[in-house]
Formats: sequence, structure tokens, C-alpha cells
Amino acid sequence: MRRASQDPAMHAAAAYGTAMLDARHPDPARRDLGRARGWANQAIAISTLVPDRAFKLGFDRNGLALIELREGRKEAALALVESAIDLAARELPDRHPVHRMVLLANRAQLLAALGHTKEALEDYSAAIAIDPVFPDHYLDRGNLWFSLGRNEEALADYQSAIAMSPPLPEAYYNRAEVRIALGEQEAALADLAYVLECDPAYLDAYINRAGLLAGMERDGEAFEDVRAGLALAPGNPHLLTVLGQLETAAGRPEEAARALDAAIAAAPALAAAWANRGALRYELGQLEPALDDLTRAVELDPQPDLLANRAVVLAALGRR
Repeated sequence: MRRASQDPAMHAAAAYGTAMLDARHPDPARRDLGRARGWANQAIAISTLVPDRAFKLGFDRNGLALIELREGRKEAALALVESAIDLAARELPDRHPVHRMVLLANRAQLLAALGHTKEALEDYSAAIAIDPVFPDHYLDRGNLWFSLGRNEEALADYQSAIAMSPPLPEAYYNRAEVRIALGEQEAALADLAYVLECDPAYLDAYINRAGLLAGMERDGEAFEDVRAGLALAPGNPHLLTVLGQLETAAGRPEEAARALDAAIAAAPALAAAWANRGALRYELGQLEPALDDLTRAVELDPQPDLLANRAVVLAALGRR
């Protein structure tokens, strides 16, 4: 395009496109954010000269905001997106609604990342109001509701995303997480099964389904998911943790210990691995090592069940 055209609009578009190829490459190691910034600045400079300046300039500022975000400057990214929103409000009040929708959704993501959840929810709702059948924003707002523990609202948004999109594995996976939180285990299993029907390489679905099945004492099915997941990601600490739990239940302590040791070595901050190894050591009568493991699990994630398990070990040690 640069070789064939002398039109400023074409050169602005080419600069923006080149910037995004550098900034959005799916392999992070192949991104060049410095070079991307140079192309984005060129796009912005040229866009100040073209007709329909407000639309193109806002588009380019939004692209530069992505680069700022990927370089860890969330506040700078937010300022750029807000400048694009202000420009659209002033100069495009009745035009380019999809452009405004994208900007609002991007601002919502940045506000959420900065902890401004109320404002983020308002922006997602405003984006949804512009195009109520665009599924992505329901999905993103649902994720924010779920992070706040507002499970019913999250479930409603995930169901809207599912209703308005082609089969979207992420929406079914996220709905399964909400259903697990709500205690709807069979419904969660159905969602995870559909995720894996759509995408047989969806590793997190194997992890969650294996853990759910193990918790329901459906160990044979859980073993199948662990094996399938480890075939995709050998050494995955979450799957190794479930494997250790299953081997403990099956009465194979050596195999359980190997799996849990490997999980802890791969992910020292994974509380579930420490907790399961603590449970195994308690069953083997290794009370002091069990106490050490459960103490570490509690330090990482002070959940009631972990505290209860540690209490059992402390009582067995006479430390009432």
C-alpha cells in the first residue's frame, strides 16, 4: 500500500496496520512494541491531516493505547482512550456508533484493570446499549461480575453471550465456572463437555472437569480427563495436583507423592498442591510434614477447609 499510494488516508491506515502486527502478534516473543509505537505515532501524525479526522485519529489513539497497556502503562492507555471518546463525542455525535462502542468497551477493560469496577460496569452497559446483540461485551461484563462474586449477574451475561453468538467455548467455560460456584455440578459438567466438543484442546476445561469429577468421587472419569490434559500439557501442575488426589484415593501413596511433589516443584504457589500433599502425609502418619504442608497451603490461600484440615493435624499432634 505504501508503494502504490500517495493518499494520506492510505498511509495512515498502513502505518496503523503495521503497528498492530507488531503489537498484537499472538506470540509475545515476536512483538516489537518500540517499533509498533513508531508506526502508531506516524499513523496519528498523518491522521491529523485526513478528512474524517476525528474517526481516524480516535482509532489510532486507541491503537497506541494498546501499546501503552502492553508496556505496563495503564493510566497512559486510559488517557488515550478517553481522548478518543471525547473526540468522538465532540465531532461524531451521530456517526460511527460501532467506533464509540469499541472505545467504551476498551475503556471498561482499562477501568477494571485499575480497580474502578463501578465505572467499568457502566461503560460495558453503555457499549451493550449501542449494540445489544454483540456477544463479546456480555462475556467481558460477565467476567467482571464473576470477579466481584456476583454470580447471578455473571450467569445472566454469559447466557446472553451464548444466545447471541456462534458456539463460543469461552462463554460455556465461564458459565461452567459460575455453575460450580453455585453448586450446579451436573450443569457445569454439561457445559465443560460442550467446551471440549467445540475445542478438544481446551486445556482449562480438562483441568476444571477433572477437579469437579474428583470432588464428586467419579474417579474413573477424572483419571480420563487428567490423562487427556497431561497429553496436551505434560507437567501441568493443576492436573498433577488432581492426579495426586486421585492416586491418594486409590491407595497408591507413592504415585500420589510423585505427582504432588512434581506439582509443587512446577508451581510453588499452588495452594491445592500443598493441601493435597498435606492430606496424603497425614494419612501416612507423617504428622509434622503434613502440618508444614497445610501451613504453607493456608499461607497461600486461607480457606476454611484448609484451616479445618490443619486443625485436625494439630489435634493429632496434641496441640489443642
